[in-house]
Amino acid sequence: MKIVKLFGSTERRSISSRQIAAAVALAWLVFSTSAPNAAPRGSARDQALQGTASLSGTVTAAKPFKAAQVYIRNVDKRMLYMVYTNAGAFRAVALLPGNYEVNVQAKGGFESDVQKLAVKAGDHPNLKVSLRDASNTDQFPSAVPRQPIDWGGTVGLSLPPTAPIRPITFQSYNEIYPPGPGKEVLEQVCMVCHTGENFFPLNPRSEAAWKQAIDRMTNRGMLAGSASNFRFGPQDRQDVLAYLTKNFGPGSTLRAVRTDQDIPVDEAKLGKAEFIEYYMQMDLSARGGVDGQESVEGGGPGRRRVGITMQLDAEGNVWMVENSSRLVKLDPRTGTQKDFKLPDFPTYGIHEILIDRAGMIWIPANGRTAPRLLQFDPKTEQWVKQIDVDPDNMMRGSPSKGALLGTNLDSKGNIYMNWISGGAIGRWDRATGKITIFRVPTNAAMPYGQAIDRNDNVWAALWNSGNLVKLDPETNQWTEFTPPTHPANLRRGPGVDSQNNVWFGIWAAGNRPGKLAKLDQTTGRITEWTIPHRGAMPYEASPDRDDNIWFPDTGTPDHPATLGRFNPRDQTFTFYPKPQFVAETSKIQQSADGAVWYSPRYGAPDGSTGFGVLYPDMDKITTLGAFPLNGPPGYAFKAGTRTSASK
Repeated sequence: MKIVKLFGSTERRSISSRQIAAAVALAWLVFSTSAPNAAPRGSARDQALQGTASLSGTVTAAKPFKAAQVYIRNVDKRMLYMVYTNAGAFRAVALLPGNYEVNVQAKGGFESDVQKLAVKAGDHPNLKVSLRDASNTDQFPSAVPRQPIDWGGTVGLSLPPTAPIRPITFQSYNEIYPPGPGKEVLEQVCMVCHTGENFFPLNPRSEAAWKQAIDRMTNRGMLAGSASNFRFGPQDRQDVLAYLTKNFGPGSTLRAVRTDQDIPVDEAKLGKAEFIEYYMQMDLSARGGVDGQESVEGGGPGRRRVGITMQLDAEGNVWMVENSSRLVKLDPRTGTQKDFKLPDFPTYGIHEILIDRAGMIWIPANGRTAPRLLQFDPKTEQWVKQIDVDPDNMMRGSPSKGALLGTNLDSKGNIYMNWISGGAIGRWDRATGKITIFRVPTNAAMPYGQAIDRNDNVWAALWNSGNLVKLDPETNQWTEFTPPTHPANLRRGPGVDSQNNVWFGIWAAGNRPGKLAKLDQTTGRITEWTIPHRGAMPYEASPDRDDNIWFPDTGTPDHPATLGRFNPRDQTFTFYPKPQFVAETSKIQQSADGAVWYSPRYGAPDGSTGFGVLYPDMDKITTLGAFPLNGPPGYAFKAGTRTSASK
């Protein structure tokens, strides 16, 4: 096996009549001379969206506001549309018939009353909305009511509605983190993983409790002895314990760093965008549901329903795994959903889903005894296979062998999976059915996100160091890349664009800003761009059909969860605050028509988690069907289109 460390055939697919119609409609839109804010009735787009309605209106207020968020809730179908105002005007399209409730909120403490209306196919109602001061002028726009949130973890987690809403005091970074021994270690080591800068002031505790937390990290966590990729010696430990006890002791109030660089808002671009969220029905059964467990939001069986990740199929449906051991199918053209329990429900916890080029659905399921790779046939709606992903018992770290994350498909149909706590990548060979385990040579590696490039190399983000590793499965050669910002927190990324560049996100840590990074495989050079707001936490990097790079950006107590877009050609960022202020997203999926699919997950209250989609330009919507970019599984390149550089 060679180790190299660096620091610093095409598939043919038939064209369906639906795709032809979409192409004709899109061509009409491109060459149309109609005004961008008033697509004409009877247009090609409207014909493609027959059976739907549109809505327009104006919003006024006694004080200036910008990009107000208009929430349009279909109460019959558990759906929410959200659009933004541009100079006080708004539009929404592709509304499914039904009863709606409409309200508006704007940053700065503005809100409106709720207006109710019934919408039929072909309707085009126009509303007038007045904003007033909100009852809580500190609130941020959100599609869900203000709710109790536990901000003390990696992401905000929703608490039972009966839990008290605990006030948070916002201060400057230097007020929360005064000078003193231990501060530098927190910034360079601890903050790399623990939510940038807010974990410690939101988790005050006693000296004994802080000591216990440090012991846990050094005994079996990221700082475990020689296995650690971080500098953390005996003096560091002593300094950090004293600093945490002094500044974040049990008598401290809950505090968070005040955002001193807000998310940039481009009202003109936001005024063209439309979000749609489709919410799951909460399971009220005793097994694997929410009865008596409303506060439990983490992964695994017996939890409240939280959508995790999704994939788009060739028929325009969206499939999602959720953490109470179910597979969920959505037809976005009707809002219809259907659930399928995993085999031996509810014994599995699931985090990944993959749809192959034949339409089969694959789920790496993390069981209580050992993970399995499950195959589901959407045509028969039956579970077909349960594959042991470690038949030779090579992963012996724990009885359950750890979790599988980051699942991808190469051009031959082979499936790769990351063993995050086992420091390895597994492969299921489609032709032979054989399982192969490739061990990452980096000491104590934790491969989290994964991608396949055009040459069938496998890329993984190492969570516990911030490095990227590349595996050439044909030669078993590993190459490791260290970005300029290091050590760092890399999560779900990487993603590979059509030119075979590898993109990934780096989380902010203290005063160090979040970054978006590109590895050029032809040169081996990594270029970083600073995300222009404080505390950016890009969970992954996902190229779209034009090689723009999208990333889900986790929010903080005073700025919303967003979807960000980076244009590499002019190096500009655009941000789209999501309908729910807190609900974060770890993975996104690109559609062939430029829509961005995501799941509003942790932080969403009961009944508000499920499927979400952003259409950056509503005038280009030709169908509510979700067709994957370049066919399943939805990569930015076509399978088999190899490059000569960086074999």
